[in-house]
Amino acid sequence: MKHKNVQKNFLGKLKSLKKELLEAFSEDDVRNLAELMSKLAHYHYNKKKYFMIGKEKEIYNFLIKNSYNPYTVYRWILLEKVPEDIRFQIKQKQITQKRAIAIAFKRRHETNETLAESIRDVGLQLIARM
Repeated sequence: MKHKNVQKNFLGKLKSLKKELLEAFSEDDVRNLAELMSKLAHYHYNKKKYFMIGKEKEIYNFLIKNSYNPYTVYRWILLEKVPEDIRFQIKQKQITQKRAIAIAFKRRHETNETLAESIRDVGLQLIARM
């Protein structure tokens, strides 16, 4: 059974991990960390479908050796990019990390047309409740 304090500050952990990666590898190797971690995360769960060589394999081994799950680190990187209001909801434990990523993705890909439609729907619901 999980304890209540399992969810730590992911931003602090991510910052320390980035520092460790920069110490162990050159800046060129970890420049596009989100893309790299995406590859490593998918490799971690589907080793039969992917083939890793070179720096990617070294970084993967570094993460495993230091007890970091590549998929968890990838999720932290995605959470780092979410808006502040969503991040606040995560800290207040109102939403899960997985739900936060989904909401941020939806917001990023929302067009003006769909946004106007949702505002109209909310307005109609408000009027209907009166």
